[in-house]
Amino acid sequence: MNFPILRYTSLLMNSITTLDDLWMGRPRSIAVGLLESDGHHAMVDPGPGSTLDTLHQQLRARGLGVGDLDAMLLTHIHLDHAGATGALVRENPRLAVYVHKNGAPHVIDPSKLLASAERLWPNELQRLFGEALPVPAENLRILEGGENLKLGSRKVEVVYTPGH
Repeated sequence: MNFPILRYTSLLMNSITTLDDLWMGRPRSIAVGLLESDGHHAMVDPGPGSTLDTLHQQLRARGLGVGDLDAMLLTHIHLDHAGATGALVRENPRLAVYVHKNGAPHVIDPSKLLASAERLWPNELQRLFGEALPVPAENLRILEGGENLKLGSRKVEVVYTPGH
């Protein structure tokens, strides 16, 4: 599958924070990006649903909650990158979710993605990745590559890159 990457331009290093999802209790297994500019917040790849508690703790440690997020930027839709997205949208219904056009149908209806993952990890899916809830279509902002997104005074350039 081909999905965009996001290039965060004109940034100060303290505008990007890496949150550790502590997937399966392992440090530095899955990283979540948190971008901040002028009081606006975007998350890059929230990780799997199984790490939601840790993600909430990481946000609280920074004085934030899911309601403080303005945008979710998905680099691709695999469960270890985007599985928690639907749950976060349930918590914050105004959350805009930016996703490539090829991944959008799987974010709206993750059933095919879940069936495929179940074949790889039979009877382990819930433990490894937690619940992957659908994201309402009205929350999606469809990307193709080449777009420039604004986050406060910062620009996020969407770069289409074939491959994983």
